[in-house]
Amino acid sequence: MVHVVATAGFVAFGALALASATAQPEHFIEEVEEVVDIGDFWWVSSAGLVTITSYVGTAMSIDIPSQIEGMPVTGIGARAFATRRIAEITIPNSVTHIGELAFAFNELVDITIPGNVNQIGNNAFANNRLTSITIPESVIHIGNRAFANNTMVTDITIGDGVGFLYEGVFENSLRHARISIGANVELHSSGPSSLVWTGFRAAYEGNGHRAGIYTLNPNTRQWYWQAR
Repeated sequence: MVHVVATAGFVAFGALALASATAQPEHFIEEVEEVVDIGDFWWVSSAGLVTITSYVGTAMSIDIPSQIEGMPVTGIGARAFATRRIAEITIPNSVTHIGELAFAFNELVDITIPGNVNQIGNNAFANNRLTSITIPESVIHIGNRAFANNTMVTDITIGDGVGFLYEGVFENSLRHARISIGANVELHSSGPSSLVWTGFRAAYEGNGHRAGIYTLNPNTRQWYWQAR
């Protein structure tokens, strides 16, 4: 059964330029060894774990390696794949953290975030062409504006490991989206709220922070809830 739980309007969104991050700090690498290049990738290692720091190739479809020189690739560094016109990318299951702006300003339509990722940095997937976003249950921290300016998104699934969300995480990406979310997630505003976010927040909180799928009807401007 589908239920109406709140009403909301539409919003005239602001500029697409990425703002400075306001969420919690990024993952830092201590005692990093020298930066090394291997083919199209630059990388660093620390305690036997590899973080890719830069992609210098020209391919528009990329498979990120799960190991380099026998060491697992666990990190994607800040801006590592940004502004490369990448259309497809495969992130290996070995990755646990994705840095700020790591895949921003590309042409990504679809992305699979591995089930071992626990941190997604500020603006990590901002300014792409994603049509759906699935955040696995392993993720416990999502940086501000992580998925901003993906205006073609129609479905967002938020894993149950996420305990709080900033409004800016999906900035300019909620125009047509339906949102699947777990129970008792804390929703926060990082500034003046858009009407879409205000409506979703009112629907979710007014429904007792109940898990389910929340959908904005573009004709009635009402949020509807249904069980997952």
